[in-house]
Formats: sequence, C-alpha cells, structure tokens
Amino acid sequence: MSTDDARSMLVVAKRARDKYDSMRRKARLTLRMNPPTDDPGSSGYNNLMVGGDHNGGTLAGGRDQVELVYNYSNELVLRLEKALGITESSDNQAATDVRNVAPGGDKGFA
Repeated sequence: MSTDDARSMLVVAKRARDKYDSMRRKARLTLRMNPPTDDPGSSGYNNLMVGGDHNGGTLAGGRDQVELVYNYSNELVLRLEKALGITESSDNQAATDVRNVAPGGDKGFA
C-alpha cells in the first residue's frame, strides 16, 4: 500500500470513527429512556427495550454492536497513524520528559 493510499484510508477511517462515536453517544442516551407512565404495560415494554434487573434489553444489544464497530475503527485509525509515523505532540513531549528525568543522561534507568 502506498503512503497516499494509507493517508486516504486514514481520512475515511477517522470519518467512520467520528460517525460511530456520535452513534455511541446516541445509543447511551437511548438506554436512559423511562416509561411514560407507571402502568404495567409501559414498564414492561421499557424493561424489554432498555433492560432492567439482569436483562440487557434489546437496545443494549444495539449499543454493544455500535461499541464494537467504534473500537474497531479507532484501532484502525491508531494503527494507520502508527504506520504513517503520525504521533501526537504529547507523545513527543512525554519522551522528552523521560529523557530529561533519566539518571546519567542517555544511559537509561538500569
């Protein structure tokens, strides 16, 4: 794979990750749904959809799937960035800080 192909794939992967992150937030909010009334029918339906006690609910299964796809796309972004040599400035700063703290200059900790 060429560098240009990897960069374009990274753009697509980041876009997908952002979309799944938005879906993930919406799924969490959906699981906070409450029944409109305290009658047994509304409460029972809400428990089937959202889950209650030890039941995960129908919507929890959807949330779990969105979470899996988000994690996959996030891992893809991280690996593409690593392959392209893209690092966060905080990573570079952390490496500099570790070198500055290491006793004896470049000798390391051992």
